[in-house]
Amino acid sequence: MRALRSAIQLIFIAALFTGCTLEQRLASSFVKLDPKPQVYLLEPDHIFKYNLKEFELSGSDTMDQVVKDSLLLEKSLFLNTFSDSVVIERLMAGMISGLKRSGLSVIPESDVDSLLGQGGNPFILNLAQFTLEEYIHPYRSEEEVYDEIIVIDGIDVNAINFNLWMELGIMNSEMKNRVLFYSDFLMDKISGTLKQNLMTGKMSFDYSIDTISTGWIKEFAYKFGTISASYFYDYLLNEYIGEKLPDNYPYERYYYHFDPERRLIYPVDESERLTEIKE
Repeated sequence: MRALRSAIQLIFIAALFTGCTLEQRLASSFVKLDPKPQVYLLEPDHIFKYNLKEFELSGSDTMDQVVKDSLLLEKSLFLNTFSDSVVIERLMAGMISGLKRSGLSVIPESDVDSLLGQGGNPFILNLAQFTLEEYIHPYRSEEEVYDEIIVIDGIDVNAINFNLWMELGIMNSEMKNRVLFYSDFLMDKISGTLKQNLMTGKMSFDYSIDTISTGWIKEFAYKFGTISASYFYDYLLNEYIGEKLPDNYPYERYYYHFDPERRLIYPVDESERLTEIKE
């Protein structure tokens, strides 16, 4: 009985390995495509900004939404400290850098004549909506002290959500446009140390808060762009795998990430990918 169970386990492991190997071969073939896939990149017109700290506005629950949004934006600590054009420029610089690093050929928005003249099936990636949301984020961390886990919480910090909706189409194709979404956040930095009272044994956390600056927002916009670009490449890669797999493929699919620096392809979970918004 034990021998039979072991044999079944070996067959199962071999099947998983076979499926994974086929998917990785297809992923590798996508990475090696020549000529490289082209992407015509369209930048957002402006940034939608929202201050979600409604507790700062007395009587907000009875206000018209447009009035409330306007008053809250006036009270924002960060969203009025920069121009849209500067942050969009950093976002686009990060996107272009990330797309090129992954191996895609980028057609700038200004080169529309070249796009129309060359034909083919380049991808059209429209950064349709870019939003920033200011809010309060509860800070929490865990520290191990003498084999005991100390939870540090009860501290509120400022944070900004970066949200990006991308509309994907293919030129000269009947494929319906798809909407992809990615989000990440920037928050105040906390520096601190745990201290123990020698008399009572009670632990305390002494800390200072370094508040978000305009420079941080610009730097994060660039980083956000590079990660969005990397995840977009992964989306194309995994779509390619799905298109090339046989219709009767019997194994559960993995989702792969391509690391262009190390030239590695490996599975990732749902936290490291774009979300496709279904209608």
